[in-house]
Parts: sequence; C-alpha cells; structure tokens
Amino acid sequence: MLRLFSLMLVIYALLSWVITDPRHPVFRFLQSMVEPVLNPIRKVLPPMGGFDISIVAALMGIEILRSFLLY
Repeated sequence: MLRLFSLMLVIYALLSWVITDPRHPVFRFLQSMVEPVLNPIRKVLPPMGGFDISIVAALMGIEILRSFLLY
C-alpha cells in the first residue's frame, strides 16, 4: 500500500509539470489522494526558492516508515 502511494506521489509530481489543465480527471483524482498528506508537510516545510519539497519529504517519510515496518 505504501509503495502504491509512493507511485501516486511520483506520478502526481510528473503530471503537475506536464498537464496544463488542472481539471484533468487523472490529475484531480491524484490530487484528491495526495494533497491531504502533502498539506500538513507544506505547513512545516514551505516551498524553498520556488520549489515544493513536500513530495520529496513525503517520499522520504514513506521509505522510513517502510523500513521500520519491514524489521
């Protein structure tokens, strides 16, 4: 499940660069799934130099959580 969410985060990040219409159904679906996780991270880590690092922080958090769950 965590791996699927990680994949969704990566696809969301890529689509945010490619899709020009934020109303695209795939983008809106991914947005509805990942934004509830990213918003609290953005409150702690605001964009730096115009770059939103919340996705990177979420991916790192997921990997740390997975490593604890695997041991």
